[in-house]
Amino acid sequence: MALLQEIPVPLLAVNDTTLTVVEISFPNGARVKKGDNIMVFETSKTTYDVEAPEDGFIQYLCEADHDYEVNEVVARIYSDEAEAQAAPSPPRPAAAAGQPAPSPGQPTPVNGHIKTSSSSSSPEPAASGDAGLPNWDGETIFSREADRLIAAAGLNKAAFKGKDFVSAADVQYILQPASAASTIPTASARPPKPSGAPAPAVDPAKAILEKLSSGKKREIEYLSEVQSTGLTSTINTFVDVEGIFTHINPALKYLKDSLLPVIIYESARLLADYPLLNAWFNGNGVALYREVNPGFAIDIDKGLKVVKIARAGEKSVSEIEKDILQLSGSYLDDTLKLEELTDITFTVTDLSAEGVAFFRPLINKMNSSILGVSAIDSKLQRCTLSLSFDHRVTEGRLAARFLKELKERLESYRPADFGSHTDIACFKCFKTLKEDLGGAGFVRCVTQEGKDGYICQACIKGF
Repeated sequence: MALLQEIPVPLLAVNDTTLTVVEISFPNGARVKKGDNIMVFETSKTTYDVEAPEDGFIQYLCEADHDYEVNEVVARIYSDEAEAQAAPSPPRPAAAAGQPAPSPGQPTPVNGHIKTSSSSSSPEPAASGDAGLPNWDGETIFSREADRLIAAAGLNKAAFKGKDFVSAADVQYILQPASAASTIPTASARPPKPSGAPAPAVDPAKAILEKLSSGKKREIEYLSEVQSTGLTSTINTFVDVEGIFTHINPALKYLKDSLLPVIIYESARLLADYPLLNAWFNGNGVALYREVNPGFAIDIDKGLKVVKIARAGEKSVSEIEKDILQLSGSYLDDTLKLEELTDITFTVTDLSAEGVAFFRPLINKMNSSILGVSAIDSKLQRCTLSLSFDHRVTEGRLAARFLKELKERLESYRPADFGSHTDIACFKCFKTLKEDLGGAGFVRCVTQEGKDGYICQACIKGF
């Protein structure tokens, strides 16, 4: 009976100092064959399958959905089933394989890839390139927890020369008394870092909580190092609005020449395909709302409030206009109901009446995104849409796709033949562009009355 192989967490990339066990393939003590997939790790970029290096019986020292540091032993393979089913014991240090035990303060190949068997008492090194081997001549990488322990104990990092990666377990081994130098702590799941205020509860009737992937956890960690003001970004796009109200205004009774009703109408339908923008970050994961209930910001000298257009994806443009007017009236009369101010899943803030060219809207509580609407440029006949989003929930590429598709939907309200411009006429001779045979086109100009107009090439040259 013997321990055939210890299986540590591999170092797959410099930034991945911890990996997440996402799948355990066998029950504890089960027989495995060489090449069997025994567990799956998740890295910041992909998943990594671990294959059994020997025939034997598997003993797991880890749990699914927990993080473990590089070089920590997470499984063992034994030659005997009873030994594999026994309670896990601490992994053997390199000294137990026939090497002299290190003294405190000296480096040791903790969790090294040492293979032992009943037929040989001498160690067999793992294949070249495995993490944790001694005599590494490159730069030594330290985990965050290892750095913290080293700084607290005043250790010299030179003590770890010859190791490619140093985990907290490596530092703890050196720090422990000489009487305990023959043992090394087993792999243990990393408790989540305290985040200050407790995470808001997620009502399962209103939202579905999805755990964060290992890659998203690392993205949040890395961005938090440099983004002290919050993990949000804003992207912008232009919407060509020339001729757009030809089709929009007939559906509106009071809000003529306003983009707000149709933006809420199109956004609500589009969000069904972009659930991460109809969600929020609760500290433990991403809560995906079951319904699409966009709100719009309103501030008419009574304080800023965001009011809800309930189930906007099921309503027409005219029904949304009616809701906007009713909610605005309730706001002015101070008669808004609680249900009109809560469970808002996405926000639109319209500053078009203020004449702003563009701005960066701030995401509301329990939202992952907000859409800002700027004023229409009367000269260029376009307006800016600005989408702010939470990096803890989604990413720039997805937000950009949403904004691009929303732009295309809005511009589809323009007349189908609007781009031909064949009805443009010269303000002097009244010849239309369709009648012009010169092929040079018209030039945009300002007339003597100060209005925008067009002039043909013949009139420019005085013919």
